[in-house]
Amino acid sequence: MTNFIYLLGPAGCGKSTLADALATQLSAQEVNHLVMNLDPGAEWLPYTPEIDIRTRISLQEVMRTYRLGPNGALVVSVDLMVDHLQELRELVKARGVDYVLVDTPGQMELFAFRETGVRIVRGLGERAAILFLMDSFFARRASDFTSMLMLATSVYARFALPQLNVLSKVDMLEPELLERAVRWTDDYDALVDDLLLEAHELKREVSMGFFEAVRGAGFAGRVHPVSALKNEGMLELFAAIQRALGTETELDLQREEEQY
Repeated sequence: MTNFIYLLGPAGCGKSTLADALATQLSAQEVNHLVMNLDPGAEWLPYTPEIDIRTRISLQEVMRTYRLGPNGALVVSVDLMVDHLQELRELVKARGVDYVLVDTPGQMELFAFRETGVRIVRGLGERAAILFLMDSFFARRASDFTSMLMLATSVYARFALPQLNVLSKVDMLEPELLERAVRWTDDYDALVDDLLLEAHELKREVSMGFFEAVRGAGFAGRVHPVSALKNEGMLELFAAIQRALGTETELDLQREEEQY
């Protein structure tokens, strides 16, 4: 059965770069895979997608046809992807791969919070997982980090799929800040303590509300720190993906035991 891995996150969080790094990791492990680009507005990608929605939907053509600006045309273009769902499904089936890395639109809300995204995820295949990317920029303050956890929780509620939170671009984060961010998701008390130190009273109160909502939803989980540019944490991330999807083999488990 084909496993679909959807990369979601705010604009600029590194979805395409991580898709490229994951594809390289899968190739190194001789795992049969392909990369699908579902961002009709992407002007450049760091990888060559085997399936590319841009060959079927032209943003410029949508702008001309519907007399829309770039933002409106992106909304329409994403909605039009549903018309190609059957074709996309057949293309994946014809390739017979084990994993499909799905690079979603840069504007996360167009995919995550419109009905189109849910229909595509449900229509492409039953076995799927979400990678929610959190830019390391938001790991510098407890309030910003909590906002990202809240956003991650809303995505989880939207798709109701196995989801891994990925802290991206950790090569840009000081080691002590990275250690603290990882500790925040391993120890909620540590996160609360740092939230209470926030100087801005309103931000502190709002962040505590976000935290209570995340904890009440029973979702957050630890973050998986990665640097796609420096290839750090990629092997561990793929192992976590396999666990989430239940696709680990005995050899995978043996290698993991040897690593630790």
